[in-house]
Amino acid sequence: MRTLVLLTFAATLAVAPRVRAQEEPAPEPRQERLYVSSGVLQGSTRMVAMGGSFTGIAEGTAGFASNLSALAHRAPDLDRDWDVGVTFSWLDLPLSSRRGQDLDNDGLPDEAPGSSQVLFGLLLQYKHYGLGTFLRSRTVSYCATEACREEDHISVGVTQSALAGAMAFGQDEFIVSLGIYSAQATLKYQGEEWRYGGTGLSLDLLFRPQMRPYRVGIAVRPQVVGGWQRKDGQEPVLAGRPIYSGVVSPALLSMGVSYRFGEGAERYNRLSPAARRQLLADGAPNVPAEGTPDAPVGTFLVSGQVDFISSVENAVALRSATTFNEPEAVGRTVLIQPHLGAEHDTWPGRIRTRLGVFVEPSSFEGQVPRPHLTGGFEVFLFRYWEDWAISTSFDVARRYANVGVSIGFWR
Repeated sequence: MRTLVLLTFAATLAVAPRVRAQEEPAPEPRQERLYVSSGVLQGSTRMVAMGGSFTGIAEGTAGFASNLSALAHRAPDLDRDWDVGVTFSWLDLPLSSRRGQDLDNDGLPDEAPGSSQVLFGLLLQYKHYGLGTFLRSRTVSYCATEACREEDHISVGVTQSALAGAMAFGQDEFIVSLGIYSAQATLKYQGEEWRYGGTGLSLDLLFRPQMRPYRVGIAVRPQVVGGWQRKDGQEPVLAGRPIYSGVVSPALLSMGVSYRFGEGAERYNRLSPAARRQLLADGAPNVPAEGTPDAPVGTFLVSGQVDFISSVENAVALRSATTFNEPEAVGRTVLIQPHLGAEHDTWPGRIRTRLGVFVEPSSFEGQVPRPHLTGGFEVFLFRYWEDWAISTSFDVARRYANVGVSIGFWR
């Protein structure tokens, strides 16, 4: 009898861990997805300074993050069959603390110890073809504990990028671009990373009629849904809390128009010497005369734009990944974001000044839109291989401020 009791007790001990393991299943990610779209401007300093109204301008490396058609938009003074463009912009310069800023426009300060934005763009052109890529990244740090020590910061990084090609038709009057667009998010905490990502197709257009002082642009960004890219053995837990199952970037439709004023404004869409030479070699009819290279082209540029941001399902604010509170649903309705910007050739060939406004809608229910005032300037530096320039921008609104600087080519 004693032997039977001992055997029963031993069997119970052997089975108990298995029972506990069945009672305590492995943690799973939450079903909601992190909303990675942001209403604040993310782009080149020229784009930010003009209130984000750049879809209808679409020129240079500063422009193709807003409209990929800029890849095949040749500079008006280009006299060779090929061209290279590069730009680097750094926004959110660390001039002051970010603790009191409202980065997601939910009406409350985010208490984020730090944030930064960078944009890198590269384009290659050959005749009426263009190829390029851009990378736009924003990183925000949040506190995982009340002490908010540096080792307790949770870094949330969002990267949006595209690899695209473009082609100009006719007398460079109509440009079409097609690209692969991606949205990624990375959460970092105490040396470990949790990554999300997804891709989609983008389609952008630009109409720039000859001898007319205006342009019309359209940019289409797809909705991108990306799941958690789990590493071997990685648990779906960050700072003691379950992570979310994925990220979602809403679809975006941007429609913009730009118009140039002043003497010679009709030369806004003039052919470059390289494009004119190519058209003549191909036997194209009615090629416009070359004209005087240094003739005026208007000193004042105005641009307007409207963005339509789609609704999404089962999404929560990006900062939900770092808070203990129950997450709040966002992005349930279609958002409309208007932009207006202006650029003036204050000292032709040397200094340009810019000013803009836009209204940032909130993805949070019950929050009112937030108006922004933007501005900046661009200064010609020197000529070495290309004409180099430096530009600055600012963006201020209720509980928000942003200062940026950019290095690139003068166009």
